[in-house]
Amino acid sequence: MCAALLKAAALASAAALASAATTSTFAIRDIPGPNIGTPAQSRLQYKLANYERDPATYQAFWPEAEELLLLLCTDPELSYAKNRYVAGDVDENFAGAGSRSAAVLSMNAMHHIVRGTCTDRFRSDKARRACHLAIKIMGSATVKAADDMKKYIQRIEHLLTVCTTYLIHGGKDDGGEDSLAWRQITTALALFALCAFAAFNAAVRGSRRDAPSRKALERHLEASHDNVRKPITNLFNEACPGVNVSGTQTACFLAIATVGAWKKAETMVPCFTGTVFEASRSDLCSVHRNRFYKIPAQSWYLLVFILHCDLRCRITILSFSTGASLVDLPTVGLWLPFVAPLLGPVRYLWGTRIASGLAYHLFRPDSATWFGCNFLYVRLTSDDYDALKEHLKGPHYCLDLYDPNVLALIQRAAQNGEAAGHVEFLETLFSKPANYHVKETWA
Repeated sequence: MCAALLKAAALASAAALASAATTSTFAIRDIPGPNIGTPAQSRLQYKLANYERDPATYQAFWPEAEELLLLLCTDPELSYAKNRYVAGDVDENFAGAGSRSAAVLSMNAMHHIVRGTCTDRFRSDKARRACHLAIKIMGSATVKAADDMKKYIQRIEHLLTVCTTYLIHGGKDDGGEDSLAWRQITTALALFALCAFAAFNAAVRGSRRDAPSRKALERHLEASHDNVRKPITNLFNEACPGVNVSGTQTACFLAIATVGAWKKAETMVPCFTGTVFEASRSDLCSVHRNRFYKIPAQSWYLLVFILHCDLRCRITILSFSTGASLVDLPTVGLWLPFVAPLLGPVRYLWGTRIASGLAYHLFRPDSATWFGCNFLYVRLTSDDYDALKEHLKGPHYCLDLYDPNVLALIQRAAQNGEAAGHVEFLETLFSKPANYHVKETWA
């Protein structure tokens, strides 16, 4: 991930408050900076061994861990804000989280989340609560001297161990059954791409509608990267041949992406956005500043990133005397409007701030994940493309994935064309609307 994109994502947080003191005893400047190197958290077996030696030490913090994980995984505000924290919190000239922007329980991700919630705690009650919970479990987040950095990493490790042991041994109601909170957390974690715990990924996602057993959860936490998906690289290399910046042969695609997890009834379901586009290799690999304005496929990927990080933020002005909300306005920074006349200038502005392209995602070593979002692609025949194109809704030209007519066309397209990426999305779409949520991006 390039520094320009990280700066753009970071604009959504309350950076102006970064040096202010909290209502307690520390300021964000007392927490280590974004780059803490690449410390590896201890293996699952080591965490469980520590727990077995002294269960009470970790069980004492399970209520706080449960509340923190509920905020980070299921809350409609903070579950998206965490993506912003992880993607946007970076020093100049250092790489960011990239495809792990939806991470929750990796070492660097939790560090970015602690920094993000501590920065945002003045403008968001949810962020303030998450900051309080994390630091209560850690004991302290401040680093006053060089020697304190090792202790800080140990505190992050303690936080990760508390959360991990809660997921495996905790989260039970009085009858010994899995609690509602535990089920919601684990089903949400299962939807977070290459993220969550470092190796907690596709195997759990396969149980998105039914939370995995604790034994299964433990196996998934121990597992290495093992994405169950069809490679997309071959699909795009065959459909759009040539050199990245000069390939002119176009092809048509259906693209569906996850942009977070959404609470429906008592469970968490994938949140989808989808479109169809016709593009060449040069279109998809372009990093020109006007690409989000002139290339429809590129503008959709920008929308995916905006939805994933919830950069359509709002400013709330509170009454000093009562604390009541007086004014609630959209921000005027790098956000993406849903008013057509404003889209062109804002898309162009985003193009000047983002240097990263799609080449690595689509044409290089295979990844069906981009900035923490999972993707399904279907190569379309011209007839299927023309039929689905008629159902695109402006101003962002997305598909209403609740529309039975659209779903029927997608089913036909999947039969006629080749699918790649997270093909299990097709089964989810063809089941019932209760199993997924659609972000409405149309007027």
